[in-house]
Amino acid sequence: MPDNIFTRPERRNYRRVNVDVEVDLLLDGQNVKTTATNISCGGMYLPIRKKEVQEQERIQAVVHLPDFGKPVVVAGEVARVEKGSFLSRRRGGLAIRFSGLYDDNILAIDRFIKDKLH
Repeated sequence: MPDNIFTRPERRNYRRVNVDVEVDLLLDGQNVKTTATNISCGGMYLPIRKKEVQEQERIQAVVHLPDFGKPVVVAGEVARVEKGSFLSRRRGGLAIRFSGLYDDNILAIDRFIKDKLH
C-alpha cells in the first residue's frame, strides 16, 4: 500500500503560520474580541463559537500583528464554521477567507508570515 494513501493533498494557495494574534471581529454590528490561531495571506482561523454565523457571511476584522505600528484591517467572508467537540477537546471556530488580496493590509500580513518563517 502506498505511504500517502491516507493523506490529503494541501489545497491552500498561501502558506500559513500558527500564531496567537489578537483580532477584533465585526459580526452583525457587534465587536467580538478573539485570537487567530493561524493566519495566511488568504485567511485566518478564529476559535470562537457564534451559533448565528453562516458560511459566506461577510465580515470585517482588525488584526493586531505584533511589531507592526498600526492594526491591519481586512474584509472577507466566513469560509467554514466548525462545531466544537467536548469528547475530542476540539473548540469550534470560524475559518475566514480574505477578499481584496492585493491591498497594503494583506502585504503587511505577508511580511509578518515571512518574518515568522525565517
